[in-house]
Amino acid sequence: MEFSKTDILRLIERASAIPELLSRREEIETLVARFKEVEAYLERFQSLEELITHLKWLEDQLYMCKTYMSTDDASKYLSLSVYTLREVIKRREIPYYTPPGKGYCLLRDDLDAWMESFRVEKHSEIDEAEEMERRAEEAARNKGKKYEKQG
Repeated sequence: MEFSKTDILRLIERASAIPELLSRREEIETLVARFKEVEAYLERFQSLEELITHLKWLEDQLYMCKTYMSTDDASKYLSLSVYTLREVIKRREIPYYTPPGKGYCLLRDDLDAWMESFRVEKHSEIDEAEEMERRAEEAARNKGKKYEKQG
């Protein structure tokens, strides 16, 4: 096999890049590892459309990280319609802010507190509360009887 002068020059040129590539070996290995991570992530999805759908869902979930929310974000956060939330706001059942040109802004902590105000106790909690109330009434009656006997 014969090599032309041009072929030999190309080989020498390529070979001269080898030391530089070897010096960047760690960087290349890191890059390959990152590509493998991305590849593994992409394999979770059957199609590009599925990946896009997942990314849109993640984007929709980001509103939960916000401190202040628009009525649209707050309605999603509370799983209420925008209309219902606006009615709650109009009745001033929940605190809100009205920055210029922004409509209503709601604080996530206020949304949580408002929602928690609708908590319905489970039976065991009701039974326990009733038992504590009964005991308190009994103790008050017994205390009253002690005072009657002493007087």
